[in-house]
Amino acid sequence: MIIYTIDLFDKKTEDLALEVNIPEHNLEPIAKIMKWNEEDKMDFINGIAVFSVNKEQAESLSKLFDTIFDTDNYIVQMSAGENNE
Repeated sequence: MIIYTIDLFDKKTEDLALEVNIPEHNLEPIAKIMKWNEEDKMDFINGIAVFSVNKEQAESLSKLFDTIFDTDNYIVQMSAGENNE
């Protein structure tokens, strides 16, 4: 099973500070926010991609998830991969 997350890493320590799970039904709106081409979108859906999130994208994602994704203090990334549990 592939899991999709938005990950926030502290810019000073690089420690993972927050991980937000992305439900599959949000993948299409996220693809638009991230402005992915079809190849990037399919790589993410297939669980073989990590993308950096810029300030503008983080603001749009914050609205979608009703969560603040602070790019001033955190490195924000979106990742997809196999759940090995």
